[in-house]
Amino acid sequence: MASLESSDSRRGVLSGGTGGGGSSSSRFFGTSLSSTSVSTPSVTISKHHGRDSSPSPPSAPRSALGVISPPPRAALGGSSTDASHSEQSGAGHIPASHGGRDGTHSVAGCVSNNLSNNGVMSSTVAAQAATSLQPIRERDARIAQLERELSTMESVFQRELDKLSANESETASFWQAKHSTLQQQLVRAESELRLLRAEVDLWAVERDELRRNLSRRDAETVDLRAQVRGLKEWVSMSTRADDQAQTSDMVFADGMARLGNSLQNWVIVNFRRARIDLAKTDKATLAELERLVPSYADLIETSKIHLLQSLVSRILVDLVFDAYFAGIPAEQARLLMDLETYLSTFASTAEPINHWRSVTLMILKKDSMGKMQEATIGMVDYVMSRVNGLLNDITDTTSTETRNQGLKNIVTNSIDLSRLLVVQRAVFKVSMPEILSHQRILFDPATMEDIGGENEEDLEEREICCVTFPGIIKRGDETGGHLQYTNVISKARVLCRPD
Repeated sequence: MASLESSDSRRGVLSGGTGGGGSSSSRFFGTSLSSTSVSTPSVTISKHHGRDSSPSPPSAPRSALGVISPPPRAALGGSSTDASHSEQSGAGHIPASHGGRDGTHSVAGCVSNNLSNNGVMSSTVAAQAATSLQPIRERDARIAQLERELSTMESVFQRELDKLSANESETASFWQAKHSTLQQQLVRAESELRLLRAEVDLWAVERDELRRNLSRRDAETVDLRAQVRGLKEWVSMSTRADDQAQTSDMVFADGMARLGNSLQNWVIVNFRRARIDLAKTDKATLAELERLVPSYADLIETSKIHLLQSLVSRILVDLVFDAYFAGIPAEQARLLMDLETYLSTFASTAEPINHWRSVTLMILKKDSMGKMQEATIGMVDYVMSRVNGLLNDITDTTSTETRNQGLKNIVTNSIDLSRLLVVQRAVFKVSMPEILSHQRILFDPATMEDIGGENEEDLEEREICCVTFPGIIKRGDETGGHLQYTNVISKARVLCRPD
């Protein structure tokens, strides 16, 4: 480096010779220092002859000359200009003396002292240069280390970048393939969806058509059933040799079931929100209620609807189904009953008596729509007044037109069914077991049907608390004989007590 070369150059001058060409005396002892280089002083001796002076030839190296020749006296005569120039150039001032030999020795001593001072200065400059160069060397070493690290990081970064580029390429290819596959699946799914929607539309059209057909078939079925029922009644009435109207047992079972369902719906619709209040009920009403439904006290809080059904059913049985023939005055009915009892004393079997009763009451039934219409209307009004009067007394409701119309239909259907039952040769009895406070009436699966929804096997030996609707029991056959045979046409609907 520049500073080191300067130091080495100085060492060469001090040990063995001087620099190149001659120069002024100020350069002879001059030194020039900088932060990065050191200039080697050069020594020039001028010879003066008289007033003329000429530059000396280039001095030979110190190894060749051995010693430095002294300058002439005239040159060393103490010129102020040269001395001041030497001081400005940094060399020491050499004192001059007048005398030949003494002056030469003085110059030699000055030169020797100057060279010694220059050696000391060279060592100091070298030390300072070495000190100033240490941070530079450390900085260069640090730069070299950072360059090596940068090169390593660049190579690692390049490898990672190549790897990431390869991975990115593979990932992009994978997802492009995945996207293409999903796109194809989506297209196929949309195509299948369009086909399925088309099929659904076709099925919806077919379903609507089937529903319309089913509705027509249901209407036709209802009409056909009504026709079949009418034909059965007509055949049953027309195929008898004696022109007696004998109806099949199925007609009675269907009629009784419809009547029971009508009564249940009527009670639920009109008394679902009613409240039974016996606090203001008079004693006569309470006595009538206890006679009709002896267990009413146990049903008020838990089975209000069943209590009201049982109440209306008992009134219908007493006033309609137990009558000899519904619609005729009570005196005439008593006369017919007495005559039947009188005739039975002359018959050995019950068959002719039942035949007589069927023929006699058939006459009344055929004319009931005309001549007995007024009596029938009176009976309907009487039954309705009994039912409404009792229900109004024990509940917080009152009669309405809608409620009365529903009750009127129930009473009218009950009268028609009772008349149809009594004109048969067989003996039909509308049976409604009576619940007594001092007796336990047990559930009979042969004649009773539980409305609580329990299994009949679990209801054996179970006590019933009320009868909500009566049943029909038939004795004898179509000829009126064989009264020992009993057939349950319709079971009574009962409510059993919980365990």
